[in-house]
Amino acid sequence: MSPSLILKYLADLPRRVKAAFLLCFDFVVLCFAMLLAFAVRFDPASLEHQLNILSEGVWALIAVQMLALLISGLYRSVLRHAGSELLVLLLRSVLLGAGLFALMNLMLESYQLPRSIIVMSAAFAFLGLLSARLMIRWVVRIHVVEPQQRDKLQRVVIYGAGSAGLQLYESLRQEGTYQLAAFVDDNPKLQGGRLREKSILSFSGLQTLHANNPLDCVLLALPGVKREQRKNILQQIRLLKVGVRVLPTADQLMRGTADAAQLQEVDIADLLGRDEITPDEELLHQDIDGQAILVTGAGGSIGSELCREILRDSPKLLVLLELNEFSLYNAERTFRSLSSIPIVPCLGSVQDSDLLKHLLLDHQINTVYHAAAYKHVPLVEENPLQGLRNNALGTQTLIEKCIEAEVNSFVLISTDKAVRPTNVMGASKRIAEMIVQDAARRFPESKIGIVRFGNVLDSSGSVVPLFREQIKKRMPITVTHPEITRYFMSIGEAARLVIQAGAMSKNGEVFLLDMGNPVKIRDLALQMIELSGLVPEKDIPLQYTGLRPGEKLYEELLIDPAQAQPTLHPRIYSSEEPLPESEILQKEIKLLSEAISKRDLNSALESMKRLVPEYNPENGQ
Repeated sequence: MSPSLILKYLADLPRRVKAAFLLCFDFVVLCFAMLLAFAVRFDPASLEHQLNILSEGVWALIAVQMLALLISGLYRSVLRHAGSELLVLLLRSVLLGAGLFALMNLMLESYQLPRSIIVMSAAFAFLGLLSARLMIRWVVRIHVVEPQQRDKLQRVVIYGAGSAGLQLYESLRQEGTYQLAAFVDDNPKLQGGRLREKSILSFSGLQTLHANNPLDCVLLALPGVKREQRKNILQQIRLLKVGVRVLPTADQLMRGTADAAQLQEVDIADLLGRDEITPDEELLHQDIDGQAILVTGAGGSIGSELCREILRDSPKLLVLLELNEFSLYNAERTFRSLSSIPIVPCLGSVQDSDLLKHLLLDHQINTVYHAAAYKHVPLVEENPLQGLRNNALGTQTLIEKCIEAEVNSFVLISTDKAVRPTNVMGASKRIAEMIVQDAARRFPESKIGIVRFGNVLDSSGSVVPLFREQIKKRMPITVTHPEITRYFMSIGEAARLVIQAGAMSKNGEVFLLDMGNPVKIRDLALQMIELSGLVPEKDIPLQYTGLRPGEKLYEELLIDPAQAQPTLHPRIYSSEEPLPESEILQKEIKLLSEAISKRDLNSALESMKRLVPEYNPENGQ
């Protein structure tokens, strides 16, 4: 039988058997440690004589040391995965044994071993026991574990030679599924050095390493760097055509959407390179701290993120209104695990006036965030009556009940598609804006506001989750048009800006969020493919499907410095929007409601066009 097979046989023995072998081995080590201590303490010629005289003390010390090793839990450790804690455990065990025997030596005259023997034997025992365990761990890893895993190991580098990179290395070493080739760091002072016996390279050194022996993945361990810097690093790594995994950012950890030691796919927000401005804490707390809050559409992407932010600001109560049963179930379960604040789940629609009245009055709601809406453009194009009923008339029902209940603050979450809309969804949201603006005009004492912004990364219906799924399944990436562009914002930043904008609202203002620079969807898809370690058009092709009904090629730029007015927040602007007289608006809303009730699509669309004269589906092309 070959040595490797013998070692594998021994490694697969039951833990009790292996512990018994190790116990016997430790006994031999302790005996040798005692002999060494006597050899150092006494003259070699008298060594045998001294051992005979002090034999009772010798065996007593060895027995106490063995007892200390047993009660310390040393034999429950798994050696192949042992780390620095093994050193501490061994030191504690040996010192415990030596201390117990020293105490016995003082109290009992029969065990009069010299103190130097106790100290030296403890030192030699510690070194011997530690060396034996390190040797066993090395042999098992080299000759048993690694041969079984060698074909499965991914060859990687860690980008970031700081504390996060070191912690990641230790975690990967324990996991045993990665083979670390080197560290990479942009700091010239670190380049050329070594960390855990691995070289620290510059980016050019990484390119050379990858060219000579291709890597499977780059692990980005820079959780604290700014988005712009992360974007530049990722753009460089794209040149290598290698996969990338990252440690979560500080924002993801704060939101509770990732674990500190969890490697994950590249956050698309990193590709945008947009750093969030520090939120105004006073604005965040103003309408939430100690208040009863209602969030409609609480199970959706924006609604659920709003709830996360709200729970951090110590509300008195949070009511979740959601039409989808499964979404409500998930939302309630998630939020109860995050906070001890009372949470009230409510299954229902904003079109149910009796339900809204009950919720607002029974729970004495102070602040309402209205995120419930049908937002998927093609689906609303196919179901225009339902889109108009939910988005426009549902908003009217909600704002009326909020005014009756004397709610302190109301915020409508709108969309950039309400600006010169080319689809029914956008037009329905513009009508919802007008209804809220009119309510603010008729009830100037009420605090009512509207927040309008564009696409949110990773929201339901977003292209990002779709692209991820297509890449994972090696399917063609579907892009509607090679030139289509969109504005994007991280979901966490969007939620925080909504809360801050709502706190600044006074009388029906439309707040616009600065979305940064537009992103070409085709470029976004190419980056996602390349950072997955794949080659566009070779591994995964791009498939252009054509613009869908009502879809724009270019979204309107929300922030126009010549028109928009600055606010207290540098990324929030306010705008005055045109609004017909209340009588005219209410008359048209009534006609729209009657048409929807009769399921008269033509009349409903005519009412919609009169309410939103800038609606032009032809502009979508």
